[in-house]
Amino acid sequence: MRLRVRLLAIATLSALSLAASAAEKGTIMIMVNSLDNPYYASEAKGASEKARALGYKTTILSHGEDVKKQNELIDSAIGQKIQGIVLDNADSTASVAAIQKAKNAGIPVVLINREIPVDDVALVQITHNNFQAGSEVANTFVEKMGEKGKYAELTCNLADNNCVTRSKSFHQVIDQYPDMTSIARQDAKGTLIDGKRIMDSILQAHPDVKGVICGNGPVALGVIAALKAAGRDDVIVAGIDGSNEERDAVKAGTLKATVMLQAQAIAAQGVADLDNYLQKNEKPQKQRVMFRGILITPENADNVSDFNFKS
Repeated sequence: MRLRVRLLAIATLSALSLAASAAEKGTIMIMVNSLDNPYYASEAKGASEKARALGYKTTILSHGEDVKKQNELIDSAIGQKIQGIVLDNADSTASVAAIQKAKNAGIPVVLINREIPVDDVALVQITHNNFQAGSEVANTFVEKMGEKGKYAELTCNLADNNCVTRSKSFHQVIDQYPDMTSIARQDAKGTLIDGKRIMDSILQAHPDVKGVICGNGPVALGVIAALKAAGRDDVIVAGIDGSNEERDAVKAGTLKATVMLQAQAIAAQGVADLDNYLQKNEKPQKQRVMFRGILITPENADNVSDFNFKS
């Protein structure tokens, strides 16, 4: 009986110690686009788990790619005097002033996924190597196409520099092959619905299309849905993101190639950098850091879960 009481007391003290540690270290605000999107939800998960492991409380918020709402949330963070912000920003250029405002108030901001065009405003900018990711998926796409045939490109959102970079990397690879013929290039705005709608139109206008390369995962899944509805299993589809749904499509053979972006890893790294700065006043050695995308094939697809790759 006494042993049980002692164990209970130890467990209670441990819990109180952890709570005191979190209260002492304070709160980190994690702000992403839409938590309904698996990619952004994975960013939030990676950041929150790392922050809590390091002894912080977390607040997870969504700006919905609305700059005004993002600015209001940053103002709220300043008012609450939180310790730091991990941010996947709403707009690369329009976000600079709000990030500078937080810095001036003594609140460091770590940027993940989407950069801003200036240095020394954010503590660090941690992004994906979209050029490498695009090149890898394009090389696999060309290989699966047999280096020839008519293909379409559905971009993810040309208002996003990450998507522009992916498109450029696609063409740096594909344009080297004279027998690869582009028959359509449209912006699917990064959504499954637009991907399906545009693919429906392409199938009507170009029934001889042999391949589609997509700027992100939702667009690729929309394309696959359109092809399934049309009874077309002869079209090569490739994309970028690496969601669980894409993983399953790779395993099923409907998606021939994708590159997984390390959403949880970049977010966790951002929190680690923030903690080093807050606790030791140590800044990251580099202002901008890139994480490689991981090519997903049927052989390694089982290692993918929530934008995290377990080797």
